[in-house]
Amino acid sequence: MRKQNFKLKYQYQNMTNGNVEVWFSEPKESSTQQDITTEPNLKPEKISEHAFLNNLWYYNLDPGQKLEITIDYQGSRRDKNYTSNITKEEKEFFLRSTNLIPVSEEIKKEALRIVEGVSTDIERAKKLFLFIIKMFKYSSHFSGRGVAVFKERKKGDCGEFGAIFCSYCRAIDIPARMLYGTWTLKKFSPHAWSEIYIENEGWIPVDPSMGRMKMYLHPFINISSAIQYGVFPNKKRYFGDHEGKRLAYSIDPERLLEPRYIDNMEYSQDVTKECIDGKEIAWGYESIEGKAPFLQPIYPKLHSKEAQTSIKVLFGEWTGQHTSILKNLTYKVKLASFNIGFLLIILEMMNDFVLKNEMLLNLLPILAYPFLLLGMILSIVRNEGNLLLYVLGFFLTLSCLSILSNI
Repeated sequence: MRKQNFKLKYQYQNMTNGNVEVWFSEPKESSTQQDITTEPNLKPEKISEHAFLNNLWYYNLDPGQKLEITIDYQGSRRDKNYTSNITKEEKEFFLRSTNLIPVSEEIKKEALRIVEGVSTDIERAKKLFLFIIKMFKYSSHFSGRGVAVFKERKKGDCGEFGAIFCSYCRAIDIPARMLYGTWTLKKFSPHAWSEIYIENEGWIPVDPSMGRMKMYLHPFINISSAIQYGVFPNKKRYFGDHEGKRLAYSIDPERLLEPRYIDNMEYSQDVTKECIDGKEIAWGYESIEGKAPFLQPIYPKLHSKEAQTSIKVLFGEWTGQHTSILKNLTYKVKLASFNIGFLLIILEMMNDFVLKNEMLLNLLPILAYPFLLLGMILSIVRNEGNLLLYVLGFFLTLSCLSILSNI
């Protein structure tokens, strides 16, 4: 198991005309993220500690005031030696029914039907995982969140995939929880996934949305995610593990906030809204009965009536990198090589169909292919490729040799 050190810098600046209250979720150690140090530039006004959820840091920021938090941690694939026992209270908590993770009689009947004939918890959970990645489609274009809506439209994003998996697991007495975090190496790249608790093994990561990303269904996403995130080529490995290049900010949705979150109903109709389980929430102005829908890594409360609410106002921003100079350099060179190579390929296509310049016809491929090959070599060195990327690299190599032989 290869462990790597990462540094993530989070920043939130109050860009409104009034105060903004901010609840920040302090990342918690697990089998895939350890040795975490979290250093803020501002001392929290209140820290709410919790036995098995994240500690919450509360701030009340004046207009223009900036909160900066540096997170250093060691990320890895699942450390099988990192086991933990849970209390009765914790088990009951992660079997409960909530707005975003409902446990109804209907859900229970469906889950029991799916796992029929399977006895152990780990086998039953895997059968649920395989059912979900077969029956539901990935899409980031939709309105409304909630398991009921997801089941009806048969598509959703990472949060919806994780939520229905947790609902099914909880319905058959397997403790399950949602994790809200980010891919570490790409700037502001939120993600959500799940974990299940298995006796004598502890919490095990499960990422149904990545399990759905089949090469034949999502070829371009597969190439992009391999380049940027280093995802597993075999997506079934996302049951029980992940690639170790992500950070979970917070555990589970609908987190009770302290000090108490009192909804501010004075907001413009053009602010960002989210329909959660049939109820519309003005993000940053309203809560779910004093609870944050989820923290990634914050939930804010705005006191000014903004015409619109941007991503930065609602979530802040962050960047991450390897702490190793060599690893950071190879990652940046890899990304730059692919970006330049693909840009030159696009220019080549434009020249073929529009410009038809004879000199560029030979020059652009000679320039593009070495950049793409360098990116692919670094992908292999960093163990971040997939079959589609390697096949593409093989044909590019043949094309490059053909061009050179004709010069």
